[in-house]
Amino acid sequence: MHHEQSACSGDCGGCQSKCEHTPMEELTALMKYITGPNAAYIRQLAGLAAELEKAGDHTAYAQVMAAVSDFEKGSLRLSVVLASLEHQ
Repeated sequence: MHHEQSACSGDCGGCQSKCEHTPMEELTALMKYITGPNAAYIRQLAGLAAELEKAGDHTAYAQVMAAVSDFEKGSLRLSVVLASLEHQ
């Protein structure tokens, strides 16, 4: 049985997995699932870096902040892909 996107909100929770989604809809849902927690992880890493700085470990602080920057760049790239998928 095929439901419109609005019928099950795309997660199939409301229709007990009786939905049929295209492969692209499934890939978009997976991308949302993967990228969703990124902002929280980035904030946690930045907080960890701040604590390392307070503890006097400037090398560790710099490395974690470099990782934060890398995560932010990766997250931005993924969000661009996700936006593209959602508008197809």
